[in-house]
Amino acid sequence: MAISKPPVRKAPATIPAVPAADEKKIEAVINRGSSSLTSEVTEVKLKNFNIKLPASTLTVIDELRAKRPRRPTSPKLGISTQDWLLEAIQEKIQREQKKYGKHI
Repeated sequence: MAISKPPVRKAPATIPAVPAADEKKIEAVINRGSSSLTSEVTEVKLKNFNIKLPASTLTVIDELRAKRPRRPTSPKLGISTQDWLLEAIQEKIQREQKKYGKHI
């Protein structure tokens, strides 16, 4: 078996020089940001509080939550208790506003 020398690699062609980047232009592009995100973001202030519910009420809520659609293979219910309560509060607010004609 004959042994040969490894192939000789050709020197790479000269790479054209890249013009120097203007740092001020680069910073302007980076700091420009996105206008669509800033206009849609609204800051919501959250407040925490405790609520006491009778066990029977919580049982009814859990039964109603269990009837909600869920992901096909998920063992979790389709909606959390907190989200269910928030929905109920929103529905009540809308009914009261419609009843009394006040929009906050």
